[in-house]
Amino acid sequence: MRFPALAIAAVAAGLPLAAAAQGSLPNYEPQQRLRTALDTCSNTEVMRNAYCVKKCASGFRMDLSGPKPRCIGLKPDATYTPPKPSYQPPAPNPARKPPPGA
Repeated sequence: MRFPALAIAAVAAGLPLAAAAQGSLPNYEPQQRLRTALDTCSNTEVMRNAYCVKKCASGFRMDLSGPKPRCIGLKPDATYTPPKPSYQPPAPNPARKPPPGA
């Protein structure tokens, strides 16, 4: 009678510790794009429903159990650097005339 009560208490005490440890791991939402009917996902993407989801960086694992995919770190010190946008706005052209009515 005493052993099952101790086992249940030990399991119940360990659950909050496991949940706290899980929350301290780094995570991020991977990039995703809508797939068209004629499009396929590339080698660096995983298909999920109508979307192509970018694979996780090294040191992270993909979690598809929720409504949105997440990349969860395998170690507390895992780091992820998001990609930087490569768009450069066009240089202004002083010789260009403004459109009529502007």
